[in-house]
Amino acid sequence: MTDRVLAVDIGNSSVSVGLFGKGGELRTLRIDTRPIRERAFYEAALREFIGGDRPAGAVLSSVVPSLDGVFGDVTADLTGSRPVVVSHAVDTGLVFDVAEPEGIGADRIANAVAACSTIGGDVVVVDLGSATTFTVVAGGCRLLGGVIMPGIGMMCVALERQTGKLPLVRPAAPAGPLGKDTKSSIISGVVYGTAGAVDRVLDELSAVLGDFTAVITGGNAALVDALLRREHLHVPELTLTGLRIIFERNRGPGR
Repeated sequence: MTDRVLAVDIGNSSVSVGLFGKGGELRTLRIDTRPIRERAFYEAALREFIGGDRPAGAVLSSVVPSLDGVFGDVTADLTGSRPVVVSHAVDTGLVFDVAEPEGIGADRIANAVAACSTIGGDVVVVDLGSATTFTVVAGGCRLLGGVIMPGIGMMCVALERQTGKLPLVRPAAPAGPLGKDTKSSIISGVVYGTAGAVDRVLDELSAVLGDFTAVITGGNAALVDALLRREHLHVPELTLTGLRIIFERNRGPGR
């Protein structure tokens, strides 16, 4: 395994930063994606996070194009080389059995790589972030496609923006299925509703695919973890793990 690797996943809600050590140990940092800040802010935050030793390199995935250049430049300065930028065109080890591989988000590619490498067999990764995405990976590391629906936070924003009186609430764990006021009713609706939708989609995929391992990850996964009726794994840092594996494939020893 390559010495220290910096992994950066730029999502619509947060920037997840991981620093992998020599033995595979992982430290993480979260930065809110918005408001978008000046380069100096991100460079200072990452320098403090990394500490004195320069990482061997960096790997970057992003679904926020306006931040690609900033983090590309910052990680290059911090590591001494341009980062590996994840897309379907780099060496991922995946077979893209989809109509438009260029349309698969870099975070979903990283999730698929991690699922294939660390779990194996047929896997459905459910990433509960700004959107809730399902990524289907078959044996042989074939990415077959997936499902996309609004995320929990997105539902909260839509309810506030598209109604006259409903307040904006932040995603949180519900006290139970029955809300006792407007805010708790919204929380119950979006969280239990998402858990039910995840279970239903996984059931529908089972009818098409047969048996598979379900894995949940992402910033809102903890909110639905105990509410899902279907057996599953909860792997919080799956995306960052996939990024490290992609780095090793493209910049590891002998590259």
